[in-house]
Amino acid sequence: MRFGSAPLKLAIALCFVVQIAFADEAKPKVAVFPLSGDAPADFREKIGFSIRAKLDRDGTYEPIDGPTMLDAAGDKHFDAHSDPKDLQPIAKDLGAQILIWGEVSPSQEIHLRVFDLLQPDPLPHEITKRINQPTDMRFVVEEILQSLPDVKPFVHPSEQAVTHDEQAEKLSKTNPNLVVNGTFDKPQAWEMIYQSIRKTVELRPPEIDDVGIVNGELVMRLSKECAENNGMACLSSPIAIAPNTRYRLSFRYQSDGPKLHVFVKGFTTARTIDGKPADREIYRRQVPPTGATDGRWVEIVDELNPQHSSLPVQTLRIDLYAYLHPGTVKFDDVVLKAVGNQTHTAQDDAIKPPAR
Repeated sequence: MRFGSAPLKLAIALCFVVQIAFADEAKPKVAVFPLSGDAPADFREKIGFSIRAKLDRDGTYEPIDGPTMLDAAGDKHFDAHSDPKDLQPIAKDLGAQILIWGEVSPSQEIHLRVFDLLQPDPLPHEITKRINQPTDMRFVVEEILQSLPDVKPFVHPSEQAVTHDEQAEKLSKTNPNLVVNGTFDKPQAWEMIYQSIRKTVELRPPEIDDVGIVNGELVMRLSKECAENNGMACLSSPIAIAPNTRYRLSFRYQSDGPKLHVFVKGFTTARTIDGKPADREIYRRQVPPTGATDGRWVEIVDELNPQHSSLPVQTLRIDLYAYLHPGTVKFDDVVLKAVGNQTHTAQDDAIKPPAR
């Protein structure tokens, strides 16, 4: 024992130093309280889950998991007007230094408050953002989290502009259009989405806040309330695509006011918790936004390299989305064609590949 006492003391001292080092490197904990409000419960839960998932991927903070937060909150409900003093006892029990709570309205407006005890002035900061359509959640949550100190910018796949190489120009003229009913001759293959309404677009002039096919054109009519809240979208039917292939999208449109945010969304087939197959969105390309055209028809051309860091993009859907200003938008000649091999591999630091 006398011979081993000195090494033993040294080992104990080293362990103590290592423990202090790990304690100093401990990440601040974030408590994301269950969101209140009149929006559907599953929608509110998705927002909370998204906030925690993004914080975990960023790595600066340690989010407390959802089940723990539900148990800790119990039957208490906190909205955007709740006093942080009412939340602090719960946060203290959880060891959290940053508190996030708030509410979500039926119009999908998120009103959050952030209370950061690590700051010299920990007064609650208020953040209000609107989710204009379901796929905006990712970007709205990231914008909210960027308000926290040291959160790194979220990076998304970068896309190149249209590449007018010889092969692409040739294939764009000879390859078939993969969009079903892209010339809007029939009442099929396009689905209107407005708030809780989802329906196939029909051959008829649209009412206000509705979509219809008129004289071979897809016509969307937006009221002021529709444009300034959820906006309106039309989704194409799924388009099967080949791997490692570049695609070119083109369409014509006319707008007397509404702004366009056209997306191409990519999906893979995954199984739900009950084992049933379902589409999971894993890719999204945003066509550069456009606005009113002063009565002119304007053609938009864009290219995309559908890919994900670890999963195959199997199908695409074109999302014709209009919002912001009331009025009428018309679409025609929606075309998607394969135009050769992909021009680059996108790196998306915001996507964490699943553990193997």
